[in-house]
Amino acid sequence: MSSRTLPRSLRVTSAVIVLALAAVVVVAGVAMQTVPALIMAACVALSSGITSTVLMSEEIRDVRQRFARDRVRDARTIAQREREHLDVDASFRRAVGERLRASEAEIARLRADLAAGSAQIDELEERLATEQELVAMLGMRPEIDPRIVSPTASAESGEQADGSGLRSA
Repeated sequence: MSSRTLPRSLRVTSAVIVLALAAVVVVAGVAMQTVPALIMAACVALSSGITSTVLMSEEIRDVRQRFARDRVRDARTIAQREREHLDVDASFRRAVGERLRASEAEIARLRADLAAGSAQIDELEERLATEQELVAMLGMRPEIDPRIVSPTASAESGEQADGSGLRSA
């Protein structure tokens, strides 16, 4: 059965039967061709029409109520889905915002590391230039300063040499 067709209800079937009986009575009254038969056929047809109209109006009212209930149920379902969609959307926005903040923090940390590394490179280049000037002036190569090769190694060796945790110059 198609979703557009509705099954016939008992009211619709009863209205059709009442009208069919009225049609039979009218045909019989016309066939008899007597005034009392025609009057009786007219009365039966009129009462059948009124009865069928009442039955069909009740059926139409019930169908409209069912459709209204269906529309309310569908509207509630759509509203619930919309709320769920908004909740998912909000959680997605929060997650993306957190990721964005974490990425920005990571970028800031990497920029700070880059700046510190750049400053360390500048310092090492200055030391190297100083060492090269000494080599050029003295004509001999001085002992390599371990701080130039590895700044962390110099910090450790300075602490071990002092014993007090202070570096010696």
